[in-house]
Amino acid sequence: MQLKLAALACCVASSAFALDWDVPEAVSWAEVGEKIQANGMPMKIFVARSRWKPVALLNHYQQRFRDAGYYQPEVPLRLEGLKLPRVTALDTISLWSYLVYVFPEPDGTTTLVMGAADLKGRQQGRLAGGFPAPAFPGSKATFASNVEFARTLSFTTGAKEEEVIDFYRQTLPSGGWKERERGSFVRDGRLLRMLGKPEGKQLRIVLVEEADLPVLQVPKD
Repeated sequence: MQLKLAALACCVASSAFALDWDVPEAVSWAEVGEKIQANGMPMKIFVARSRWKPVALLNHYQQRFRDAGYYQPEVPLRLEGLKLPRVTALDTISLWSYLVYVFPEPDGTTTLVMGAADLKGRQQGRLAGGFPAPAFPGSKATFASNVEFARTLSFTTGAKEEEVIDFYRQTLPSGGWKERERGSFVRDGRLLRMLGKPEGKQLRIVLVEEADLPVLQVPKD
C-alpha cells in the first residue's frame, strides 16, 4: 500500500529542495527510491509513520505551508482511485510542489506519504502546450507544467504587476474568462489566478489554472 501510494504521489514547491519535513513524533522514516521522475519531473518521495492522528498532521503541514508563504489550492483534488486525505502546496518562487497523504494504521499511528516535485527540472526553458492563457509579451524563462491539482504557467518580466494584470484583462475575455477580482478570472467552472513575487530586478509571475470549487477546510479533531 505504501509503495503504491508513493508511486502515485505527484506534488507541488523550490528550485532546490529545501523543505524540512520534520514529522512530529516520528517512529519511522524512509526515502522511496532514487532519481524518481513523474511526467519528466524530478521527485523526492518519503514514507514515514507518526504517533499523531491524521487530522492533526494535515493541520500541521497546512500551517507549515501557510507560514512559508506557499500557494495552497482551496480544494486539494484527489488522484483517481485514491480517497485519502491530503494537503498540497506550491512554492511559487522555487517552483517545487509538495504533497502530504495520511492514513491511519490499526495500531493508532498514522502513515504519511510525502512528496516534492521539481517543476523547473522538467524541460527547463521550454513551454508546454495547452495552457489556456498566453505568456506576457517579452517575458523570459517561460515554461508550463501540468501538475497534480492544477496547470501552471511561469515567467519573469521587467514589467510592473499592474501592467501584467491589465494585459490579461484585455486578452482573457476573448477566451470566455471573466474577472472575479484583481488577478483572478473564472470560466466554465475553472479558476485562473495570477501570483506575482519580486525576483531580483524582475517580477516572477505564476498563473495557476484549477477547478473553481468551494473552500474545503481540514476538519478539526
